Amino acid sequence: MLDKKVLYTRALTAVIFAAVVIFLLNYSRLTIFIFLSIVAFFTAFEYIKIKLKENAGFREKYIAPFLFGVAPVAIDFFTSKLNFVGFDILLVVTILFDIYLMFKLFYNKSMVAKSDIVVYFEVLFYIGIPILLASNLLLSSVESKSILFFIVILLIWANDTFAYLIGSMLGRHKLMPSVSPGKTIEGFIGGGIFTIIAAVLLNHYIDIFPLSYYILLGLIVWIIGTIGDLVESKLKRSYDIKDSGTIMPGHGGFLDRFDSFIFVLPFLVLLTVLQ
Repeated sequence: MLDKKVLYTRALTAVIFAAVVIFLLNYSRLTIFIFLSIVAFFTAFEYIKIKLKENAGFREKYIAPFLFGVAPVAIDFFTSKLNFVGFDILLVVTILFDIYLMFKLFYNKSMVAKSDIVVYFEVLFYIGIPILLASNLLLSSVESKSILFFIVILLIWANDTFAYLIGSMLGRHKLMPSVSPGKTIEGFIGGGIFTIIAAVLLNHYIDIFPLSYYILLGLIVWIIGTIGDLVESKLKRSYDIKDSGTIMPGHGGFLDRFDSFIFVLPFLVLLTVLQ
């Protein structure tokens, strides 16, 4: 059953949040960089805080998110259109790291880190490098590609919204109850159907790539995005917390909101490089 109060809170927060994101992603290249930097810092901040818990001091909470989340993106942005030699290597390593996280998810391995160094490595390849790769490709090449950030965000919203609505109304069978008790198979399928429909509609109104590209992107957002959401849920369950933060009423923290986004980015880059 739909909780109307929760739905209202989520909807109000989503409208305000969407307005800010749409402005940042459409105003200029600088505002896109600001958006990516905000996402990088706050997702890294929450990730480190979850992992290190009471051991997270000023250096861990504020300096580390900047160094391992924001700094890679900032260096790339201010070097302006620099196509660095290690791009392909970083892309492969980042995708392998995401596959490693998928392995931990599906084989029920603990997400608890053994040391601070491991946490910083995870932040770099879970958050910092994916955003760096996407920024380098989408802001340093054909100008129209920068709109892909906007398209991906819209598809993620479509998947999240319809998975939540259909799962709340029709959900009977749990998707991964040990990781995320609220997610259902019906919601997963419904979210996927509406994500593909949204991809086709976006191709009609924002015709910068072939329809096949939009459909593949919709599939990536649906499947990889959902896995990214589950990976973050597994992380929270490993540390016995409900939300990564409280900055967004009804949605939790930045990591709760952008878990799918950062997980999708390496695969978006791969798709764009291969298309």
